[in-house]
Amino acid sequence: MSINSLQLRHIRSFLAVAERRSFVDAAQQLGVSQPALSQTINHFEQVLGVKLFARTTRNVELTEHGQRLLKKSGDLDQEIKRYFAELKALRDSVGSKIRVGYLIGTGVQIIPEALRRFEEKFPDVTLELAEFDFNRPDGGLRDGEVDCAIVRPPIGVEGLHLDTLIEEPRIVCLPERHPLARHESLTIADIKDMPVVGAPGDGVWRDYWLASDLLDGQRLNVVVEAATLDSELQAVASHKGISITAESTAKYYARPGVTFRPLTDMSNCIVAIGYRKEGNPRVQDFVKIVKAVSADL
Repeated sequence: MSINSLQLRHIRSFLAVAERRSFVDAAQQLGVSQPALSQTINHFEQVLGVKLFARTTRNVELTEHGQRLLKKSGDLDQEIKRYFAELKALRDSVGSKIRVGYLIGTGVQIIPEALRRFEEKFPDVTLELAEFDFNRPDGGLRDGEVDCAIVRPPIGVEGLHLDTLIEEPRIVCLPERHPLARHESLTIADIKDMPVVGAPGDGVWRDYWLASDLLDGQRLNVVVEAATLDSELQAVASHKGISITAESTAKYYARPGVTFRPLTDMSNCIVAIGYRKEGNPRVQDFVKIVKAVSADL
């Protein structure tokens, strides 16, 4: 048998029996069955080609070879414990910082309270916030720039967990004196021929906010691209076009020159927190707090 077949469990099994002088007690300490422990020790002895224990019906004693190995193994056990302590310290240090992304204008009713609760519960963990505009609706998740992000799906990134936080209607933003502002509510048919302020670039997120799924192949006429809420609302207020946005925009970003109307034939949009389960161990703690805050709204 090759000595390369030996593992840490052989050393730890040997040390447990040597310390307890009992296979029964050592098996209980290690959380294994006595036959499994005996098999491990037998394998260890066969690989070394020596007997480590002298067994009788009443006692277990170390042989001369066993005593020599105990001196060496004791030092090795301390090194192993130090090694695993260093691994734990490394893991904890990785968990001492969380990078949180968020799409501009998204989750404004959640983020401040979530940060307060998390920092109160985990004062030794640093939260780094990163805001992303409409050029990056993934909030930094695609390239791993953040550990988690508060976004508005769909964002077209595979392999993520997306937990819904808020569901709200999509609405239309109009110049204050626009003819359609006289209506209490609107449909896609009412706005499909209007000039529109849209997000930059292309992809599933832009298409979603341009209602491409409802237009049977027609595309809205995007005349202005805006990367931020401020530039979007400024363009609408300047009568350059209308835009489709979320209901919370009307609540948190209302300003002179624009007005908002419901779109009755559009599905609700959602705010979600996106993350990958592997990686920073504190991300799950942050996700739980964010979900608790949204549930309290």
